[in-house]
Amino acid sequence: MTMTLAEVLALDVLRRADPQVLVGAELLDRPVRWVHTSELAEAAYLLRGGEMLLTTGLGITGRGAVGEAAYVAALAARGVAALALELGWTFPEPPRALVDACAEHGLPLLVLREVVPFVEITEQVQTTILERATGTARSGRDVRQVLTDALLDGAGPQELTIVLSDLVSAPVVVTTAEGALVAAAGGGPDGSGWRGRPVARRDVVLLDRLWGHVAVLPPARADDPLVPAACGYGAEALGLALLRSAAGADLDVRRRQLVDDLTERRWRAPGELVARARVLGLPFTADGRYAALVITDLPAAEPDAVVRAVAGALAPGTALVADVGEDVVAVLRTSAVTAAASAVLRAVDALGPPSARVVAGTVVGRLEDVDRSIARARAAQALTSDGDRVVSAAGMTARLLLAGVSDEPLARQLVQEEIGRLLDYDAAHGSELVRTLRVYLAQASSKVQTAQALRLRRQTLYGRLQRIEELIGDISTPHRHTALVLAIALDESAG
Repeated sequence: MTMTLAEVLALDVLRRADPQVLVGAELLDRPVRWVHTSELAEAAYLLRGGEMLLTTGLGITGRGAVGEAAYVAALAARGVAALALELGWTFPEPPRALVDACAEHGLPLLVLREVVPFVEITEQVQTTILERATGTARSGRDVRQVLTDALLDGAGPQELTIVLSDLVSAPVVVTTAEGALVAAAGGGPDGSGWRGRPVARRDVVLLDRLWGHVAVLPPARADDPLVPAACGYGAEALGLALLRSAAGADLDVRRRQLVDDLTERRWRAPGELVARARVLGLPFTADGRYAALVITDLPAAEPDAVVRAVAGALAPGTALVADVGEDVVAVLRTSAVTAAASAVLRAVDALGPPSARVVAGTVVGRLEDVDRSIARARAAQALTSDGDRVVSAAGMTARLLLAGVSDEPLARQLVQEEIGRLLDYDAAHGSELVRTLRVYLAQASSKVQTAQALRLRRQTLYGRLQRIEELIGDISTPHRHTALVLAIALDESAG
């Protein structure tokens, strides 16, 4: 526990000494950990840093400007908070070299023009610091009790964040380990107060793994004893709240709720989706390659058994699986969605007579956009025949478009999903990736003929095609060829 230099100067015992700040008036917020007295020229070697040194200057008399400068340099290097020089028999006025050296090294210099026994100064300052330390311990116990009461009342991350913000009278934010915002309070209706360098930050740990962070923002002060206490105990409380959510609640219900909320886009911020997934043991991130599988026409087995079979067929930690109505929906973090669909079908078939169908939605680039993948899978499901047991919505782009050709929003959506990233890239970089792809498809995917048609060197064309596949995936399969031709045609007709 510390005091600031300004607070030390405000004490009665210091005011009696008639202090004057000669150097460092702008540094009065510097923390003072302790007060020490010494008349040795080598006093710096007795200190640990953070002290205010009281002296009459006896130890540096006769050393001249060089000795005085060296004395100050050693104190500054040690991290001394301030030098207080009592004027009197030794120095009626502070030596010029001492003042200049303090200014050079950024060491606050105080002169005490009235004689007050150093023992009185040290006694009052040390007593105040110790009393504050005791008060901090008491404040910490109070903070912990408030947070414990909130947990007992069932508070979750958002409610605990509000409690913390009220305790410190400042904005508080909770983020995942990747930096996605999960909860925030105290930043005003527009959230403008949720930016800035944290004055205190603690890790939130869930099941011995870093889950995220809680941070207290300005105008809170780092030297306010309540701030580190609230931040530290708040991190513990958040970890307990997350653990309670994972262990004490019905996980099947929580999985189903998350799938429903993804489908209906019921969330306040993308970080909330990431946090809820992590509570369920899924290390999802806001960005990534996500796709949905809809498993329908299920065998005569318990829904829980189908959910377990689907989850077991996929890599651990990559799939959110839940029964939704008469179907099972899986949200996967993968771009190999067709292979995943085939693996899921084999696992479900093992439960009983083969009857299930698996419809794979399109791959999207963000967790918050999974609703689009689910919607595409549902639309493809309605158009497939009973004989198709593994269906890729990406392979049905033309049929989906024709089925809703009069629905202009759907047409725009298909363009965005198939070539939207190319359009954005061209707009941002002035490139011609969409034109290159159109010519490539028109030339039956012949690289030689495409290079000739575009009058490009082959290496230049290869570079463009590589960039195209990096942005939108494989373009070589027949079903993707059709989808891309339609998307490009729709974009050109709309432009």
